[in-house]
Formats: sequence, C-alpha cells, structure tokens
Amino acid sequence: MNQSYQVAPLFTGYNNFYLWIPLLFTGFYFFPLSMIWPHLSSLEIIVSFIAYFAFIAGYIWAQKCTQQTIRYYILGLTAISVAATAINPGTCALFPYVAFLVGYYYSYKRGFPWLLLILVGIGFSAWAFNLIELYFLLPSYIATIPNYFFGVMTRAKLQQEHEKEQSQLHNEQLATIAERERIARDLHDLLGHTLSSIVLKAELASKLGKAGKVDSALDEIEQVAQISRTTLSEVRAAVSGYKTKNINAELIKIKSLLTDKGFSVDGSISLSGLTAKAESALLLIIKEATTNIIKHSQGKNVYFDCIQQDNKLNIEIMNDGQTNPTSFGNGLTGIQERVAELGGQVNIKQDKGFAISLEFNQGIFQS
Repeated sequence: MNQSYQVAPLFTGYNNFYLWIPLLFTGFYFFPLSMIWPHLSSLEIIVSFIAYFAFIAGYIWAQKCTQQTIRYYILGLTAISVAATAINPGTCALFPYVAFLVGYYYSYKRGFPWLLLILVGIGFSAWAFNLIELYFLLPSYIATIPNYFFGVMTRAKLQQEHEKEQSQLHNEQLATIAERERIARDLHDLLGHTLSSIVLKAELASKLGKAGKVDSALDEIEQVAQISRTTLSEVRAAVSGYKTKNINAELIKIKSLLTDKGFSVDGSISLSGLTAKAESALLLIIKEATTNIIKHSQGKNVYFDCIQQDNKLNIEIMNDGQTNPTSFGNGLTGIQERVAELGGQVNIKQDKGFAISLEFNQGIFQS
C-alpha cells in the first residue's frame, strides 16, 4: 500500500452510506437486552442505554477524525464495549465497529496490534462477566474479524479513487501545458514574421519620407496596412479555432462523466462557428441537462444528437430512464431562460424517459 497516501476522515472521504446505514446492525445490541429486561434494575437499563448512545456518538465522531487522533476513539469505544458487557451481552454487536475503524485507519502492520487488543477485550469481557458461551464469543469473533478486513478494503478503494483523481489531475495539467505551448508556437509562427515585416516596412517608409520620396513612402504604408488587416483576420480565425476546440473538449468531458457514472452513451455533440455568448450558454445548458440525468434518472442509456448546417442548430439529449417531473423544476427553468436569451426554442418531454430538444436559427453564429 502506498504509504504516501494520507488516510482522510472516513466521513469526508466516502458517502454517507458508510456512516449511517451500517449503524442499523447495532440494533442487535438490544436483542439480548430485551430478553434479560425483567432481571435488570432501572439504573442498569439506563446505564445500558447511555453506553449505547455514547458508543454511537463516539463511532460517528471517529469517522470524522484524523489518523493522528483515531487511537483515542478506538481505546474509548473498546472500553465502552467492555464495560457495557457487564450489563448487556449485546455488546457483541459493537466490537465489530471498532475493528472496522482499525482496518480503515491503519495499515496491516500498525493495525494488527489494535485488532488483537479488540479480540482480547472480547475474551476479557466473556471471562470477567461469566459469558464464556458461544452465543457471545462466536458472534463477536465472527463479526469482528471480517469487519476489520472490510475496513482495509474500504481504505484500499478510497486509495484507488484518490490515485485515479491524482492521475486525471496530472493528465489535465499536462494537457493544459501542451495547449499553452501549442498556442505560443502558433502565435509565434503567425505573428513573428508578420510583425518583423511591418517593422521593416515602417522603417523604410520613414526613410523614404525623409528623403522626399512621398509616393514610395505611401506605398510602403499601404502595404503595412494590408499586412495588418490580413494578420488581424488570421488572428481572429485562430482565436475562433481555439474557442471551438475548448468547448468541444468540455463536451467530451461531459460525455466521459456520463460514462464514468455507468451510463451507456451514444452519439456526440460538436459545435463550431458560434459566438462566445452562445458557446457559454449552450455549454451550461448541456451541463445542466446531463447533471439532472445523473442525479435523477433511473435509466442507463443516453443519446446525443447534433445537426448544424445553414445557420441552423438542433441539439437533442435523450435518456431512457423514468424521472420525477418535479425533480427538474429549477434546472429546466434555467435551461428555458438561457434558450430564450439566445432566441431559440426548447422542447422537453418526461413521459417516456427524459428528452430535451434545442433549436436555434440565427443570432448564435459568428457573422
């Protein structure tokens, strides 16, 4: 395992499933308690409940702490489990949660002594409180040891996701550097020779003017003007090309995001010759539509279609999953407002899956 990876608090490193759902199994704590309830005093019952809620609070806070402070929680939770066994043998449902924290926060080498401590704590509880019975020892050991390895696997999965994110970030940084170098190279090739020519012709026009050769000087100045106009046109074309590449790169990222989320994606969207305002608005519209599909759709197939010709643009995004019509309220309102600002039309269907159609005629294309 890569030792350079710093274990993040589990609550921030994973979704809330790993915080709340597994706690349902702590309900087994109350099963033995319900059977011995008539034999307990009111004080013992109260203490048993206090111990349970103290354990739950400690477990939740342990998932938010760092690797440097987790040992205090492990010791405290183990102590609560051992002490509560004096009243309720249902603590066999609590020890496994401590083992999970050990497996997640520590490597095998550092975690094994802590796991051994928990196992010894279970054995000590059975011996000290006359619970040398299979109904206590067997569930405790059977649940504790696998839960330790479950914590190890959770840590490994988070590490893989962390390394994947770092790899993607590194690739994006390399792509950004390569793009900057390409732009610098293109601008050098485009402007280097041209600006040198303008400087030389301007100096020549100045010398001709001082020598009284006005007609020749004016001719050189006219050539300077012509070169400048040509260069300006080339720069505008180059900038337009960069914008087109950037928006299409973003569209590719959107498609990749859908694929990463488990959707099967067919078709694609490619845009060119749009104004900067149109590019920005369309990108936001497409992002909003795909974000809603990811969040609310129950389907697994997404289809893109784009037709751009004769100053007309039609975009269609479809998904086969049933959605709740009310779940798209704010998102659809934003889409409709942006389409209206561009002078286009939008048609949204949510009866059989989700489909959004965008249609634009003029006003979004560069003149």
